[in-house]
Amino acid sequence: MTHKIWLMEGLSSQRDIIQGIKAFAQKKGADVSVIASHRNQRNEILSQADHSLLEPKEDDQRLSFILSIVDQLGIQAIHTGRNCLWFESHRQEIENSGAKLTTGAIGAPQCELADDKVSFAQFMEKKGLPVVPSILVESVDELRRLLALSPFGTQPMCIKPVRGIYGMGFWRFDETVSPMAAFTHPDSRKVNAHLYISALEQAGIFEPLVLMPYLSGPEYSVDMLVERGKVLAAVARRKEGAFQYLENAGEAYELAISCAEVMQADGLVNVQTRNNASGQPVLLEINMRPSGGIGYTRYSGVNLPGLFAMRQLGLMSQQDIADEASSAFSPAMVRSVTDVISYDPTLTNLLQQE
Repeated sequence: MTHKIWLMEGLSSQRDIIQGIKAFAQKKGADVSVIASHRNQRNEILSQADHSLLEPKEDDQRLSFILSIVDQLGIQAIHTGRNCLWFESHRQEIENSGAKLTTGAIGAPQCELADDKVSFAQFMEKKGLPVVPSILVESVDELRRLLALSPFGTQPMCIKPVRGIYGMGFWRFDETVSPMAAFTHPDSRKVNAHLYISALEQAGIFEPLVLMPYLSGPEYSVDMLVERGKVLAAVARRKEGAFQYLENAGEAYELAISCAEVMQADGLVNVQTRNNASGQPVLLEINMRPSGGIGYTRYSGVNLPGLFAMRQLGLMSQQDIADEASSAFSPAMVRSVTDVISYDPTLTNLLQQE
């Protein structure tokens, strides 16, 4: 029997997840077929799957598309890395088709909580987990007042949108940098506060922001396979400069696991921490989806995407996964480099939809 898993549109790691699943299935001699889909012509992603599909671009066409494909192909498991709230609102209809759905959460409230950085911080604090102090900013005048008060003492401050991904909109306030620094050295993420406030005033529209102390780190990004709040396997990536160190123990690792448990995460998720001024890790955020760097974790010997697929398809038990992750892990140091691949403008694995 061929076991079929469908990876619907995700973020930057969808290609790595497909490759991880196929490699692990081959290693285990499992008959697994990977179907991948995307709204856009992302051939570098879709070409990696056994079969590919183009998703409808409009939300109101998505449910009928999913139900049709599940029926047509006999899909057993669906994973989505985007549109968590939409999928949770249609979970019952999708799972009534016979396919098991994974969104990263067990319900819409968890998705919403993870997306709101201030609410997340407040929730973690109530649960007794160390988290970076976070102040909601709802106006330019409020930000100006807070900056004058220095609410975090002598610690430098940073700011970012309450909702967002990829670190978009994150800036460190630094009065020693030139007003041109944000333009000449944008990757440093440093900006003169007066310039930032001036830009906000001229923008006309104010989106809620979160003001936090800037923590020097190191930063940890912990990728996990979780099942309804139970962490089955995890690999931590300690980020220092251009290098990442793969670990499976330590305070940041344990804190991330506690966070995923409290959030009742479900699927491939990611928790980020940074060390505070005392050297203790505190929570930054949880992403109820695979991280962009989940593919790096395979260098530890632990194939999280592969373990996920085998579990969703009923080919491994929770204990099997725990044993595999424990025995396979080996510390490693990795570095991301720029690469290029040949791009075929034609998909030879594209399925025709009935």
